Amino acid sequence: MINIIVACDRNKLIGHQGKLPWKIEKDWNYFLNKTMDGILIMGRVCFEDFESHAASRKVIVLSKAHSGSFKNAHRCHSLSEALHLARKSKKEIWICGGKKVYQEAMPIADRLYITLIDSVFEGDVYFPDWQETFPREISCIESQENKIKLKFLILSKK
Repeated sequence: MINIIVACDRNKLIGHQGKLPWKIEKDWNYFLNKTMDGILIMGRVCFEDFESHAASRKVIVLSKAHSGSFKNAHRCHSLSEALHLARKSKKEIWICGGKKVYQEAMPIADRLYITLIDSVFEGDVYFPDWQETFPREISCIESQENKIKLKFLILSKK
């Protein structure tokens, strides 16, 4: 199964200068718990923010550069190459960003795990529209951290 996992604010913001625009422990723990036994696919910029956690995960980094390597991660040049490698592992696949990776994965992903953060942050990267692609709600858990409301949704295609 191919899953997309993301958190966004009211304006669909997901990033600020290569990092998450917020520090929300409940969301971060949700991400770590959901993806624990899977294989993560992410772009190079996302990996740079995630690198300190990569040693305990199976990670594939997408990079168009033809040289170089990533500590504790395998490098692929395309999403299709990464998916081919990930499927060999027989583990659940998690698409973890960034925006271009999400856009490419949206048509082929089975589920969307999205944390809706009821607040507005500053940033420069936004998640693409998902409502038409993932219209079916499988589950919704509401929570709160430091007066910020969170909604953990799992969505699927029709």
